[in-house]
Amino acid sequence: MKSWKGIGWLALALLLGLGGCARPSPVIETLDEASATSTASLPTATWQPTHTPIPTETPLPSATPTLLPTVTPLPTATPSPTWAWTQGRVVAPILLYHHIGEDGGSARYTVTPENFRAQMEALQSWGFTSITPSKLVEALVYGSALPARPVVITFDDGNLDVYSTAFPIMQEFGFIGGFYIVGNRLGADGYVGTAELLEMAAAGWEIGSHSMTHVDLTSDPALVRDEILQSRLSLEAALGLPVRTFAYPFGLVNDFVMDQTASYGYTAGLGLGTFNEHWLGMQYYLSRREVRYEYDLEGFRGLVNP
Repeated sequence: MKSWKGIGWLALALLLGLGGCARPSPVIETLDEASATSTASLPTATWQPTHTPIPTETPLPSATPTLLPTVTPLPTATPSPTWAWTQGRVVAPILLYHHIGEDGGSARYTVTPENFRAQMEALQSWGFTSITPSKLVEALVYGSALPARPVVITFDDGNLDVYSTAFPIMQEFGFIGGFYIVGNRLGADGYVGTAELLEMAAAGWEIGSHSMTHVDLTSDPALVRDEILQSRLSLEAALGLPVRTFAYPFGLVNDFVMDQTASYGYTAGLGLGTFNEHWLGMQYYLSRREVRYEYDLEGFRGLVNP
């Protein structure tokens, strides 16, 4: 019996040999010079990319440096005092002076020009910034920005030496003040007139009333209207400026006088006292510290508590 395995191999051999179907060798197509010449169907490639050479950069001419003009530095500015919003409570000494001059017989109420200058210089060195009485009241009642160390510098009676001596000294140190005028003394001998007051007001000072005749307002209620109201109206008519604050003569006051001061259009009343802290509700009796003749700088320091 013939093996089917042998027959199968034989048949396969016959098929491969007799059928002319030998396994093809890989064909490598070549294009010789003759066939390339005779093949008209192939286009002859004639384009070659043109490489334009990068032009040589011409160096820029050397620039001559231009010198900037020399800048002169600004002078160093003195820092302004820090201002902060305040309302309802203000810590600020309110100083009270009367005369700035040589002793004229009433030493308690007279500060010499030398001592006054030393006091102003001390205030500046301690970092105080002057404000008007109305500015302090504005901060109490409505809220206002105030410097870190405010001080209010006031003068009673309207003495001429406040204009001739205190005013120029305070201008040297950049300070302003409040000046309280007795109505029937305006322009009298030894007292300021409207021209002096207008000059001071233009420099930032506040002009207030110190009554019409400098009388004790608690002595007779019938005096109050003319002393408080009429003095304001007279000053406003003479100066053409509003008069907002009132300084009580001798610092004497009672509830009736304070009520009338408010009803006659003033925003504050200034009295006497021993403290530098002011609260809302106290604006009709603000505490002022009297500066006396005998105070040296240490005594003055005790008034302002820097």
